Amino acid sequence: MHLWMTSERQHREVVVQLRPGGDPEPVSGWLRRHDFDVSPLVVGLLATGDAAAVRAAFGAEPEGELPVPEELRGDVELISVVPPKQLYPSG
Repeated sequence: MHLWMTSERQHREVVVQLRPGGDPEPVSGWLRRHDFDVSPLVVGLLATGDAAAVRAAFGAEPEGELPVPEELRGDVELISVVPPKQLYPSG
């Protein structure tokens, strides 16, 4: 299997921080339409999917902070990718 195919399928977790008073329902629906599983958090939502879904939904590489899509700006303060966990020490 090619390395890029493997990396496209790598699991990603994205934290969606809602604005004060932001409505999680339309944000959850948007995320689900973009192939993410969604779970509630105290500050917002946790969206899980693969690297390809992150690129398709946000138009960015799945790392660091992601741009907030225009249709979510009224409810979303910040979107960031949770760094992947390393099972073994690097180096």
